[in-house]
Amino acid sequence: MTTVPVATHKRDWFTIIRTLMRYGVSMEHIGAVTGRKRNTVRAWQNGSEPKESDARIVLALLAKVAPEEYARLQAPFEIRRAVEVLQRPGDTPRLEFVEVK
Repeated sequence: MTTVPVATHKRDWFTIIRTLMRYGVSMEHIGAVTGRKRNTVRAWQNGSEPKESDARIVLALLAKVAPEEYARLQAPFEIRRAVEVLQRPGDTPRLEFVEVK
């Protein structure tokens, strides 16, 4: 049985938030678009994990204001990259949720 690749590392929210700030996006603005307080955003910067919905909003904001930085910071989490690492040339990949006849 093959397992689906899972990221074994976490996003660096400190770097993500500092990058947004470098591009002129304040913690207050990040809090406003996520519906959270500035202290919550500061907690993410200091090591807390945002909820998935908040994380998606922050990543979308990063993609909008700094697409090159987004691509660089997001690259390790792309499923295509995970599959390419696990798949050898000539392999026929099989995903468990796809019925193969």
